[in-house]
Amino acid sequence: MSNPSHNIFRRIKQHLEDKYKAPEECKLAMADKNLSTMFKAQTMLIIMGVIGLLCILIIHQGDYLAYLPRFIYFAIYIVLGIFCILISIKLKKITFTRSRVKMVPTYFLFTYLMAFPMFILFYEHDIFNAMIVYACITVNFPVFFDISPVIFCSVVTAESIALMPQIIEEYDMFVAMDSVIFVLILYFLSFKRWATEKDNFLHHRSEHEYKENIENELRLAQVVQQSFFKHNETIYDEWAISYYNKPMAGVSGDFLDIYSTQNTLDGIGIFDVSGHGIASGLVTMLVKNIIFQEFYNGRKDKLKSIIDRINIRYIKEKGNIENYLTGIITRLDGNKVEFINAGHSMPIYYSAKEDSANFIEDDNTAFGAIGLPDLPTNFISHTIEMERGDELIFFTDGATEAVNNNDEDFGKDRLLKSIFRNADRPLTTQVNCIVSDILTFIGNKPQNDDITIIILKKK
Repeated sequence: MSNPSHNIFRRIKQHLEDKYKAPEECKLAMADKNLSTMFKAQTMLIIMGVIGLLCILIIHQGDYLAYLPRFIYFAIYIVLGIFCILISIKLKKITFTRSRVKMVPTYFLFTYLMAFPMFILFYEHDIFNAMIVYACITVNFPVFFDISPVIFCSVVTAESIALMPQIIEEYDMFVAMDSVIFVLILYFLSFKRWATEKDNFLHHRSEHEYKENIENELRLAQVVQQSFFKHNETIYDEWAISYYNKPMAGVSGDFLDIYSTQNTLDGIGIFDVSGHGIASGLVTMLVKNIIFQEFYNGRKDKLKSIIDRINIRYIKEKGNIENYLTGIITRLDGNKVEFINAGHSMPIYYSAKEDSANFIEDDNTAFGAIGLPDLPTNFISHTIEMERGDELIFFTDGATEAVNNNDEDFGKDRLLKSIFRNADRPLTTQVNCIVSDILTFIGNKPQNDDITIIILKKK
């Protein structure tokens, strides 16, 4: 049979290890904090040593020999203080895998400070001053320094045992009992401080690891999404396309799609999923597949039937996902461009012949978006016949709602002027110039939405 007392001690030991045993990296972090605190503590001790020497030189003129031990003591404070600062600076520049070496200055400081009350007790023969200095030093250490309770309690116990005979001889048992209670309080402070610092470190490390995991997942999602939405740089027979897509975060809620058969451009789509981050990014990949399949399965169907099926299928497949999307899907037939707007911003039409750029007027009877099961929809088809040099510019609201430091929107008017100003440039240059105008307007204001722009040009 197992010994019950052994089990109790084992449980107590396990509890103490779980509560107070800090990982090595935690001890290193504490040692770094101690080295920073050391600079301030040592500076104060050096000042104290200098003041002590000056007091001896001024007050005890002609009688230095009698106060030589005190003179040496203050000189030691100055020398050891400078030594500790130099060692701290050196250790701060070195990377350690173990904390023991980095904790040496702290332990050294603690030990030689604890020698001060002993000096007062045995040199000055003043138990009261020795107790005051002892109390100040021992209270300050668990408050300002991260020192292991094993070291702290061992030194405090040894110091207390050295002081106790003098306390009992000088005072009564009540003072001795008060001293014992004071030491127990110091133990509590030391263990409390150590446990708090350990818990804070583990919490921050856990938080840091969580953020790192989220960032890694975002980067992975970004790579997957970019790979999923990658378009081949195909040169089409009758059309030219250039586009820009910049997510607010790593993953974009905007997406565009290009539908083609070899060198023939069949259509394009631009969509904006509600929300931001990984959730909206995953929705883009779900809905892209739906749109792509329905577009090609319904080649002979009306475009309105295609968008209606996309809406029904997305509502069914997304389940409890709340994200909806707005967008425009187009289908090309010769010079004709047919498109349906599902709750999105209407595109801009640039006429090369008239050298004018204007928003296409929306039909007031159209309403609804994709993926809202409780709301009715009425998607209206628009058809434009384009001539050589004409352009259709599609964009998400991140372009028009980009905000500068004065909380002003870039707006539709500025976008229209930027498009008109750059219409005579090569297509890729046009897109870059429009985006440059938006980013210049924003300045150093963080981007608050994904930005996507597509220009479709008739050759």
